[in-house]
Amino acid sequence: MKSNDMMLDVTSATDLGEQTFIAATLHLPDDMETPPHLIFAIHGGGYHRAYWHPTFADNSYSFARWFTDHGKAVLTIDMLGMGQSSRPEPESRLSQAIIAAAHAEALRQITARWRGPVSVTGVGHSMGAMMVIAQAAAHPEMDRVAVIGWANEPMVLGDTDVATLQAGLIPSGYLATPRVPMRKLFYWDDVPLSFITADEAQGSTTPATMGRDALTPGIVHEAAARIAVPVLVVQSMIDTSPAPDKEPGYFRASPDVELHILEKAAHCQNFAGTRAQHWSRLNDWIDRTS
Repeated sequence: MKSNDMMLDVTSATDLGEQTFIAATLHLPDDMETPPHLIFAIHGGGYHRAYWHPTFADNSYSFARWFTDHGKAVLTIDMLGMGQSSRPEPESRLSQAIIAAAHAEALRQITARWRGPVSVTGVGHSMGAMMVIAQAAAHPEMDRVAVIGWANEPMVLGDTDVATLQAGLIPSGYLATPRVPMRKLFYWDDVPLSFITADEAQGSTTPATMGRDALTPGIVHEAAARIAVPVLVVQSMIDTSPAPDKEPGYFRASPDVELHILEKAAHCQNFAGTRAQHWSRLNDWIDRTS
């Protein structure tokens, strides 16, 4: 796998009146210049793009390495306002629409580098899945969308709840995710404590705007209903949806919606002992819908 870190200038897409950048890493198979398939991967709240290629763990935990080994390129980004991407001030100027536009522009800049057609799969985890839904509805340039660990049903959140997290939100600014109360939700019981603490040490702050939206019931119901490409919904045995079987029904315009339930896994599927099973099923779905 060859990886290229970059800062993508998305100023023209955001209308924030200041230079705005998305931090990204493009992972390619060693012998590939123009990929037939690109996975555009967006992390969840409290994370950054290293969720897809954690440097503190061995290669068996790398989503990016697994998929490049299977012939697909992977573009990971830090969401606007998170990780190494720009953090506009005041944060209250951010919105879901602005963030989705910034992400769409970052994706366009990468795909414009290649002459041939590239089949793009949007993959979002948790809050990143909320943003993939918003982006796919407003900027319909992805060929399929995988919604991983996001609930359109009223969410369940491990040892905490929506009301408690809403009460802890600041009016504006960048806030830390309360990770210890999320452990029951994030990690299956086979994940070593040493891994959990190393993962938590890599955390990113999250824009209050995004935290507020992610905790608002129905925030992307209308957007989900407009997505007209194949959709894969993934929930783990311990995850955010109290009724996973109801999740596909929110994607009413999609010609093909599948639901996968990952066994022996919690919300952070990439860290579960069954992660390779999850990646293999995702890969098969991409190939079937291409």
